[in-house]
Amino acid sequence: MLSNSPVYLQVRDQLWEWITANSLGSQARLPAERELAERFRTTRVTLRQALGQLEAEGRIYRSNRRGWFVTPARLSYEPSRDVGFTRYVAEQGFVPRTETLTKIITETPAWLAEQCDMPVGSPIYHFVRRRFVDDRCLLVEHNYVNPLKCPGLLNQDTDNSLWKMLRETYQLAPAERKIEVCSQALVGDEASILNVNQGSTGLYLERLCYDENGDFLEFDREYWLHDAIKLVVNIEG
Repeated sequence: MLSNSPVYLQVRDQLWEWITANSLGSQARLPAERELAERFRTTRVTLRQALGQLEAEGRIYRSNRRGWFVTPARLSYEPSRDVGFTRYVAEQGFVPRTETLTKIITETPAWLAEQCDMPVGSPIYHFVRRRFVDDRCLLVEHNYVNPLKCPGLLNQDTDNSLWKMLRETYQLAPAERKIEVCSQALVGDEASILNVNQGSTGLYLERLCYDENGDFLEFDREYWLHDAIKLVVNIEG
């Protein structure tokens, strides 16, 4: 009995069944599109629709100039936990890595001043870092840190956990946090750094932190691949 679903969805199902049957695991590379089109006896156009559907579902991902790969298991991210990226990635059995792309002291822009009550034009640290899980770049983040709280931070190694350093070197910890998450297209430098096409689907997360005295401590802007994380909230009582 013939299926009434569009051909590209039929190919999607066949392709995923083939991936599963061949036990292609995390980050396994798929054959070239021409080979897949021949295998499933379809056109390249229909195959790309099927691949795009699996990508939208978070089952596979495309790396520019490298091809298609099976998506790894998603990270569980619990915003209410005061745990840095390095620790929660390692706790879940993955290998974390961070690269600091730039770190400067700059002037607080108007949009950030509205968020954190810092005067417009006042000095602020700005870090741009990209983070990897099992050597796949999942995240680009902008960290804005109050320099009055941690003098000399630019001279520190920021390729490791920033929060661990703030705790151990400066005795700082967030006492109050505001977190917002939404879907957002990846464009500009963020798309280039993540090696995805301009306009690809992503997740945007921002985190505003104050210390125990109620003073502004840090503001993060994070740009994630859409298939990288799942949000987890544990509620007691």
